[in-house]
Amino acid sequence: MTKKLILVLFIFFGFVATAQIPKHYVSEDINVFPKEKVVLSINSNVLLAGELLQYKAFNLDAANKESKLSKILYVSLRNESDSVVFSHKLKVEDGMANGDFFIPSTLKSGVYNLIGYTNFSRNNLQEAYFKKNIYIINTFIKPTDIKKTADTVKVKFASKSTSEFSNVKSNEETIKITSDKQSYGFREKVNLSLENRLNNNGGNYVLSVRKLDPIEISGKVETKVKDVSSGIFYVPEIRGELISGVLLSNGDGQPLKNKEVSLTIPGKDFVFKIAKTDANGRFFFSVTEGYDTDKSIIQLNDSENDSNTYSFVLDKNDFILGESDPKILKLEANLNDWLQERSIQVQIENAYFDIKKDSILSNKINPAFYDNLGTVFQLDDYTRFPTVKETFVEVVTLAAVRGAGENIKFSVNNAYNPNGVAKFNDIPPLVLMDGMQVQNNEDLLSYNAREIKSIRVITQPYRYGPKIYSGIISVITKKGDFVPTLSSNVKELDLPPAIKKKVQYKTDYNNKAALSRIPDFRVQLLWKPDLTFEEESYSTSFFTSDVSGDFEVTIEGYTGSGQFISAKSYFKVDEN
Repeated sequence: MTKKLILVLFIFFGFVATAQIPKHYVSEDINVFPKEKVVLSINSNVLLAGELLQYKAFNLDAANKESKLSKILYVSLRNESDSVVFSHKLKVEDGMANGDFFIPSTLKSGVYNLIGYTNFSRNNLQEAYFKKNIYIINTFIKPTDIKKTADTVKVKFASKSTSEFSNVKSNEETIKITSDKQSYGFREKVNLSLENRLNNNGGNYVLSVRKLDPIEISGKVETKVKDVSSGIFYVPEIRGELISGVLLSNGDGQPLKNKEVSLTIPGKDFVFKIAKTDANGRFFFSVTEGYDTDKSIIQLNDSENDSNTYSFVLDKNDFILGESDPKILKLEANLNDWLQERSIQVQIENAYFDIKKDSILSNKINPAFYDNLGTVFQLDDYTRFPTVKETFVEVVTLAAVRGAGENIKFSVNNAYNPNGVAKFNDIPPLVLMDGMQVQNNEDLLSYNAREIKSIRVITQPYRYGPKIYSGIISVITKKGDFVPTLSSNVKELDLPPAIKKKVQYKTDYNNKAALSRIPDFRVQLLWKPDLTFEEESYSTSFFTSDVSGDFEVTIEGYTGSGQFISAKSYFKVDEN
């Protein structure tokens, strides 16, 4: 089975080369692939505008163990009309990913759907995606007129007092949760211990400490996940993000085969890829590198005259759920005082955002695909010339500009082949400018030479993707913002980057003087989405805030053997 799976993957990635394949193109039984599904865990399903929705995504196989397939996962929030509030692309590591979303003050009160999926899980008929209901209350926007046909979802005070939760025991058969006290004062340190009683180290969990809201939700809420069926087979993104599409003729709409397509994701450490369309006109790029920009350039490597007859049709990762039944979130009048208090606390917390914000981690630097090959000419080290052509004549001695008018072209001078009789001499070099492939040489020649930082020249033949070049000329500008002239064969592509990892801000009152004048109205005291049990026990600590009430400690996740566990414990916070 394993050998067959590897063979099928090789066929898909080596020849089919696309993220979406019509099922009738697939000769093998697609059931040879293991199943994959996504499960989401969140910090709360009831949130006010101005709060943070935090989530963790588990990428699992059919046995609830870590899936080894997809390396990219998608999470989005939708309203009842299936309009997307946010859509996150996340990199999967060790079968998990996590992110967060700030609920804006412009989002109306209502019931929303949080869904998670991978490109490959979309093949599942019944578990193509995972869905959770999110109830958002916006105290800044007056509710609109109630639709008579809409179902009513009521938000009211909980019938059970939150103080009763203090007597609830944690599920000690799985994980025992112990705090050093049952009651704490404001801004007091809490020491928390977790004991794994399953004799099963490892696994993947999320640990959350949050105040219990004194409310409950009642009414008709549809939680069933719709079955999905289509004539498309979705390939797992096993190495990284797949960017794919088909090249079509504008004349008869037929796919074009054996055409070269290049992709550039710009930046100081740009990403450059080349692919060739297959017999069905399809192409794909596998992007394993991290990137920051949300605009990219895709090009057809063909003459301008021929490319007028072509067009790109890119595959999309959008997941269409369809509209759901309209629902009205009805708040009981006696919630007004509580909502007003919470709204004020949220606004104060957001006013001190700059002091308490998380640290966003930078992507790993991507070395250029040609690494440190060739010779780099730092133009500030030489006499500056007004034009690019003069710069190549006087400074860049390893490359040249030949011809004139429409026949002008770049070439490299191979020092080991002074007579110009080498095997690849008649092949043009790959010319890049800020990582963008230059096909219209006038784009480079007309550029202000004084704004060019460096020119790298590789004089040896270089094979990249499906093509061999006589060498490489890579030009880097000072601002790094070059964009080739957009035309029928050079298109701009919307390509949002994956969500970056964060180091969460952690309140520390060991130095009380530094924070004594800063208010603290946190209700989420701890959110640790990457907890694993390398040993039988785990300990952590955090500080309470200036908010009193009952707080719930929750841990949930999957053991290494695929068993789902959930355990809870409670403590109280009161002003001393």
